[in-house]
Amino acid sequence: MTKSKKVAIIALLTALSLISFILESLLPPLFIPGAKIGLANIFTMLCLIWFGLPEALITLAAKILLAAVFGGFSQVLYSAPAGLISLLVAFVFVRFLPDKISICAVCALSAVIHNLTQLAVFGMVTQASVIYYAPYLAIAGALAGTITGLAAFFVLKRREHIQKLNEKDVENA
Repeated sequence: MTKSKKVAIIALLTALSLISFILESLLPPLFIPGAKIGLANIFTMLCLIWFGLPEALITLAAKILLAAVFGGFSQVLYSAPAGLISLLVAFVFVRFLPDKISICAVCALSAVIHNLTQLAVFGMVTQASVIYYAPYLAIAGALAGTITGLAAFFVLKRREHIQKLNEKDVENA
């Protein structure tokens, strides 16, 4: 893959991440206040799998900073540490246990870590006791992460299918 194609794909994943974040912010909250599916995470996960950690960090940082334009500084305050920690957890599983754990499980675990990190940051900022909220956010994260994991799984499978078709076209040419 050429460098310009790689940059273009990473830019596209970043743009899709930001667009899905903005669209999701227009929807009403789920059954738990502040809980979202986290559709933007699909694109960060795809970037992590296709390109690696540095590129996924770029995608994540760009999404967080651009989302701050729409959501304010609190967006950065809560999203940056949670996004970074959950991405690092996902990286460890994708990099070191790729055949042992499914993409859905990685996304579910990553979403749980993301929610609990945001809750911890909120607790530190407000000095409020929020530990009682943790089980609900863990369950919401597991459900949301499974949904985003399924979406990423289907995109990855579709890409494999397209690559196989392209290889057959090259062979038949």
